[in-house]
Amino acid sequence: MANKTLSFTILGTGALGGFYGSRLLLGGSQVRFIAHSDVEHIRSEGLRVDSPLGDQHHVPVEVYAASDAIPPSDVVCVALKTTQNHQLVELLRPLVHAGTVILNFQNGLTMEDELAEAFPDACVIAGLCFLCSNKVGPGHIAHLDYGLVSFAPHDERGQGWIPRLMDAFSAGGVKVESLPSLLKARWRKLAWNIPFNGLSVLLDVNTDVIMADPDARALAEQLMAEVAIGAETCGVPFDEGFTAKLLKVTEAMTPYAPSMRLDYLAKRALEIEFMYARPLREVAKRGVRLPAVEAIARQLRFMDRRNRGGDG
Repeated sequence: MANKTLSFTILGTGALGGFYGSRLLLGGSQVRFIAHSDVEHIRSEGLRVDSPLGDQHHVPVEVYAASDAIPPSDVVCVALKTTQNHQLVELLRPLVHAGTVILNFQNGLTMEDELAEAFPDACVIAGLCFLCSNKVGPGHIAHLDYGLVSFAPHDERGQGWIPRLMDAFSAGGVKVESLPSLLKARWRKLAWNIPFNGLSVLLDVNTDVIMADPDARALAEQLMAEVAIGAETCGVPFDEGFTAKLLKVTEAMTPYAPSMRLDYLAKRALEIEFMYARPLREVAKRGVRLPAVEAIARQLRFMDRRNRGGDG
């Protein structure tokens, strides 16, 4: 069993699910994709991934609509945006069995708690992705930069699975690491997501412009400092120099439109609840407020409602 090649179902064949599914295929894993609007296109034309790691065209691929009967896999990867989490449990129900690994790629806080509560017989693991990737057309992904996946277990049941997951992703050329604390891993990810997703929408620019402009960069640093306070409040303080390192990485990054900016430009719902409201709620439980993060969350809600015609 230990040497058995893992099978994966990717729920959501977008910028993230399409990229990692492609890498898992290259590493020799069995991969089933669940797609929505472009399921027929992928069935006929396959999946294309343009990447500095080498362009790939997978055809044919095993692709399903969510309503199809789908064979069971060892691992179900959640690659949907959190704006769809109101239907996530129902989408996962036919895919998850006793012992299934739910590998959650989503951004934000508290998602794994909800998954573990809904599926107590499954093994929930977070896969935190540091990835610059966009969906540029039906069944067509453009990978720009990075790709590291940090694995963190929701509970001790996940510990034994993580080396096998790391092997499967590594076989496809993905950089991997294991993080012992899920809560710390989630707050570390928020240190980038809260400033750069929000500011890219509010300032209408990509990451390179934020880093190059002194006022925009100061805003990013202010938000990052508040996220650090939030992490410490929740008992998982950042290592010394962590935020400075994150800023350096962003400075060196290929000019990039974060996912929230692309969602805003496409008039899709923004991931405010899990990326902003949940972290604010967690620190508020402990008597702490993060005023700059609160302010950006309110601005994003306003812009989201206006952008989508007032349906907030």
